[in-house]
Amino acid sequence: MEPDYSRQIALKEIGPAGQALLERSRVLVVGAGGLGSPVLQYLAGAGVGSLTVIDHDTLDPSNLHRQPLYGLEDAGRTKVELAAAALAKLNPRVRVEARAERLGPANAVDLIADHDLTIDCSDNFRTKFLVNDAAVLAARPAVFASVYQYEGQLQVYKPDPGHACLRCLWPEATADGVVGNCAEAGVLGPVPGALGAMQAMLALEILLGIGTQLRGEVLLFDFQRFSTLSLRAPRHHACDAPRCCRIGAIEADDPDLEVRLASLDEAVARGWAIVDVRSAEEVAARPAAGIHCPVAQILSGEAPLARDVAYVLICATGKRSLAAARALRGRGYSVRSLAGGLARLERDR
Repeated sequence: MEPDYSRQIALKEIGPAGQALLERSRVLVVGAGGLGSPVLQYLAGAGVGSLTVIDHDTLDPSNLHRQPLYGLEDAGRTKVELAAAALAKLNPRVRVEARAERLGPANAVDLIADHDLTIDCSDNFRTKFLVNDAAVLAARPAVFASVYQYEGQLQVYKPDPGHACLRCLWPEATADGVVGNCAEAGVLGPVPGALGAMQAMLALEILLGIGTQLRGEVLLFDFQRFSTLSLRAPRHHACDAPRCCRIGAIEADDPDLEVRLASLDEAVARGWAIVDVRSAEEVAARPAAGIHCPVAQILSGEAPLARDVAYVLICATGKRSLAAARALRGRGYSVRSLAGGLARLERDR
């Protein structure tokens, strides 16, 4: 049985020519979680010809209330592997490239340049700003969304004078850990679902050249009050789009900032002191060895850590500990982050 696009071909803005354009399009989706799930489903359903999804994470049962692309029996498998299998059932004519890796400084520009459009569905500020910077350098459009509890925001970057990039509004990326992620702050499942659906809508408008495409504005959503606020997002006065006065070469990560361990005992055997950067509530619910020093305390520069000690930082999934390790490494500490966090240690047992 062949996919049937008749309902969208019937739209006068699309028609057979628009459908053919979608089938020739290449889209990169960064993240296969709460935002990425609906994005991938809607783009595959619409017949976008080639989808690349990049995400290094594996599925945890706590993901499922906001990631309906997956099932409980899939826990522990890589999300990109699961996404590719689900999309093959939805639309076997769509080519899906699954990349079980992290988008980083070494691959971001080339990967984004190889696609017509990038959709940022990540859950951390560092990746969002990396996508932004790489999109600017590659002169490619990108669609951004962020989620916090019951709230979300949308923004579009296009390499033309009418669109600001993230650096126009926020010259420095917010450090991860300052604002709670889904694991810490919580999130109601339909919130990222709604934002992801809107990202998919914007992506299709950009690929087809229809609609307003959020030209020069940021949309803010409050789903508790069902209110929407549109804010102007002007380019920085010194910006010369598509060149950016605030973006140069993308800085590489320290290669040894993350470390994989078989257990926390291995860290002790290597002479590293363990620092748990989770919240007090998380530590009380799921104790682990080591010093407790919340990530916010580290980022504020108030961590009571000695400079003559080597540390390994731990958290639930390795994201907050990585942000804290970057901050401490920049201040001259000998520090590493446990890759994948406590969740990976439990899975690898």
